[in-house]
Amino acid sequence: MKKIFLCGALLVSIFISPLTSFAKEQELVGSFTIIKGDVSVLRSEGENWENAEIDMPVFPGDKIKTEERSEAELILDDGSMLRLEQKTQIEIVSATVEERNGEEGKKNFSVKLGLGKLLSNFKKLMNNQSHYNVITSTAVAGVKGTEFSVECAEDKTEVVVFEGEVNVINPEGASVDLAQEQQTTVEKGRPPLNPESISGKGRFYRDRVVKRFAQRVELNRMQLKDIKQRREVKINQMREKIKDLKDRNNEKIKQKEQKLQQQKPNTNKPVPVNKPIPAGKK
Repeated sequence: MKKIFLCGALLVSIFISPLTSFAKEQELVGSFTIIKGDVSVLRSEGENWENAEIDMPVFPGDKIKTEERSEAELILDDGSMLRLEQKTQIEIVSATVEERNGEEGKKNFSVKLGLGKLLSNFKKLMNNQSHYNVITSTAVAGVKGTEFSVECAEDKTEVVVFEGEVNVINPEGASVDLAQEQQTTVEKGRPPLNPESISGKGRFYRDRVVKRFAQRVELNRMQLKDIKQRREVKINQMREKIKDLKDRNNEKIKQKEQKLQQQKPNTNKPVPVNKPIPAGKK
């Protein structure tokens, strides 16, 4: 009996773990706009990676990864966008927006890049107290409304700016400011290299990927309201799926309990009593 309850509880926890995220809908970060190949999401309070889908919601604390020959793009609720190249993993560290009447409130968004390459197009920040940060093991790239890429290897980070400005700082506090068409490299335990013009590799990526990405960003910003509505539909579909899985799992547990009850020995049968032996008989 205990084994059944244990298995049932485990199955329920696996199926309904996304519900913990749905309970925090006011903290929604954004949703996926492009999925190519093998892309998966690990929810902040989940234990299992799930396949990413178009319009699927993203929350603070979620991790996203792309496998080989795979890529993904997601749009944030303020119209900023992120593009994950192949073999990339990120974690949405935090995302908050202060609501103010008549003016744009303070925004804070931080994403941690474990390995791989992330292309970002952040919407221009109107509030000077707002922060967009991309964090790696060797550097933090702080943004003031810009388009740039960050590529992270085990002990090295490369930052390339295509538009706007980026401040790059290492854990020891050494920093450089990058302007448009500049790049730097930060190795573990060393200060960022002085800014230099983007390399041939950077120009190739700009012409092949960044320009098309910028076009999709502008298009998606114009369609942001429709994107959010599609996301709500996706959230409701996920809720229904989770509810159905939970109901079916509970029904299986109930059926197993009933079967065990039927297999139990009948303990209400009278216990046989030895008859006394008459005197003189053995």
